Amino acid sequence: MIGEPARTPRYQGAGSSQVTPTRLDTALECLRESAQGVRVEFAEGYGMPDDEDPAVREELAADAERLAARSDTVLLFLGLPAQEESEGFDRDHIDLPATQLALLDRVLAVNPRVAVVLSNGGVVRTSPWHERVPALVEGWLLGQGGGSALARVLYGHVNPSGRLAETIPLRLEDSPSHLSFPGEEGHVRYGEGVFVGYRGHDRRGDEVAFPFGHGLSYTSFAHSGLSAVARGGDEDKDSDGEGEGEGGWVEVRVTVTNTGDRQGREVVQIYSRAPEGSGVARPVRELRGFATVDLEAGESRDVLVEIDRADLAHYSEREGGWFVEGGTYRIEAGASSRDIRCTVDLRVEGDPSRARLTGRNTLGEWLAHPVGGPLLLDAFARGRGARSGAGADAGAGALADPVMRRFLAGMPLEVIAEFPQSPVPLSQVPALCEQVAAARG
Repeated sequence: MIGEPARTPRYQGAGSSQVTPTRLDTALECLRESAQGVRVEFAEGYGMPDDEDPAVREELAADAERLAARSDTVLLFLGLPAQEESEGFDRDHIDLPATQLALLDRVLAVNPRVAVVLSNGGVVRTSPWHERVPALVEGWLLGQGGGSALARVLYGHVNPSGRLAETIPLRLEDSPSHLSFPGEEGHVRYGEGVFVGYRGHDRRGDEVAFPFGHGLSYTSFAHSGLSAVARGGDEDKDSDGEGEGEGGWVEVRVTVTNTGDRQGREVVQIYSRAPEGSGVARPVRELRGFATVDLEAGESRDVLVEIDRADLAHYSEREGGWFVEGGTYRIEAGASSRDIRCTVDLRVEGDPSRARLTGRNTLGEWLAHPVGGPLLLDAFARGRGARSGAGADAGAGALADPVMRRFLAGMPLEVIAEFPQSPVPLSQVPALCEQVAAARG
């Protein structure tokens, strides 16, 4: 065992979060107590924080290198010193100390059987060195019983089942908030919007070190038979039918099988993807729920995850509140946001629009409106009939031409109505708006 965190654990954060433990397990003591037929030796490797004397740093590293060279397996404990993480300030990097990374290189040079155990409160960069080590355990800040927990996992007495609650990027610059955080002149702009964390990484298609939801164990699992059924209305619908209205929910079922040779616990993650052509910016996928299932080797079990229909909504300024878009949603089951095992489509009935339309709304907004769209198209058809001729034909052709229709989609209706060839004159626009309002109630 190499690394000061094995002997002096960081079991909690700094600042006002600190508590006095009733006892404090260390990984070094617990691994020695649990060892059977194994001699556990220890080298400090580096100081926490680093010693400023180069001679002392070299002596610590050389002792660790010699221990690694004569050992069968190395448990190398790396992590952030306490002064790097506290309340009241933010880190400006996600790197491990350079002294620790240099020690990792020296240890790997004399012994390739290295398992790295991390001790940190926030994410640290693991690339590119994580590709060179056979095993990596993210220990975080485990509390007063963390030493015994690590010993049970490392010796295989328990099968780990933890999953990452955040993405570990390849570098800090890949974070969605990188260009807007920490802000300037006392102001922070949350420029990533809804694309926080994995939502931003997945939308941009970034390569990452470890994705949101990732986690390995000493066995393996398979997912199959995914189904999604909308509940809560007068008539329940399956994945081929329509979803239910406000207050409903979606039942998602998937079969999980332990395909390995020992007991384990799987964390089944259910994601959803918004319909194609959504009117607002949406993530590639969003976690909607998860469930844990304990399985013996070879055992299968059906898992149920329920999603509130309201969870499919987005906040719409145009609608003045939360709004569920109608369309075909993709429901996904997987082991992480990047490890999707099976998918199914579910047709969901959208909320009735509460949006009021005026002449200042664009043609695209009118056509997309469930009430205003049909009314406008009917008015265009009647206008063409009443104003037969080259000008009316040109107006009709503008909507039929996909390029021209895309061009006009961003123009306010009242501007289009002023065109000489428009099938709907400006004088008719207020009446159309009143019809939409009356249909909305």
